[in-house]
Amino acid sequence: MGAIWLGVLAAVAWGAADYFGGASGGRTPVYVVVAVSEVLGLGLLIPVLVARGVPPPSATSLLLAAVAGAAVTLELGLIYLALSRGEGFITAPVSALGAAAAAAAGLIAGDPLDALVAAGLACALVGGGVSAWTSDRGARRDGPLRRAALCAGAATGVATMLICLHAASGADPYWATAVEHASTGLCAVLLGLVAAGRRPRRRTLPRLAQLPALALVGFAGTGGDLAYATASQHGALTVLSAVSSLYPAATIALGVVIQRLRPSRIQLSGIVLALIGAAVLGAATG
Repeated sequence: MGAIWLGVLAAVAWGAADYFGGASGGRTPVYVVVAVSEVLGLGLLIPVLVARGVPPPSATSLLLAAVAGAAVTLELGLIYLALSRGEGFITAPVSALGAAAAAAAGLIAGDPLDALVAAGLACALVGGGVSAWTSDRGARRDGPLRRAALCAGAATGVATMLICLHAASGADPYWATAVEHASTGLCAVLLGLVAAGRRPRRRTLPRLAQLPALALVGFAGTGGDLAYATASQHGALTVLSAVSSLYPAATIALGVVIQRLRPSRIQLSGIVLALIGAAVLGAATG
């Protein structure tokens, strides 16, 4: 499978993980959702690493993967918090700004850019952001500064993850994905313990009935990360970052199918534009 389509697969998986993770975050503390789902996802990778018998790559690659994992903790924690509060709009600026920052880093590092690739990048980035636009009517009105800070923090996490995981995956995508998940889970556990200490009476462990949904979050996130890491061995950071910005479309699609949500015209336009961008990038680089 080409790098572009692996990137699309990663976006679909990440969108699914965000949808189910946001739904779980309303009943369980955010970092507990992240920690449990990451541990469950890591459980899928450990047997694969053992079966492959490939030794770990250099310390530099492992460190980059660990940094990517810490960034994921920040990103997922803020996004799940926003989604659990009904602020679905937050996935729009987060995906667009985070992917744009990573794409800019790729261009600075020397990724090639021609007219067709530039057109595909523009369509994917703008469409990925617009596809998650919502009117804000159902969101809690906590003030523009809080929303701006949440968006900036999550977008920083997205950009850091995309850049570091892309760099770490050059040696071995399986090890990079496993270390990233281990780092995310560890960071989430530490933050969860701090939060539990401040609110000792709040329930911190998920109920048994929530485990299937959390497992789905972990499996989807692991599949998305592994697809992106594999694509990173052959695909440019600039292009893969743009394609990854499609993930809000998958989140919306699940909302339509499961919750019978009705996307607006601007959301549908963004989805179509993002898909056109992915197709253009596939034609330009495949």
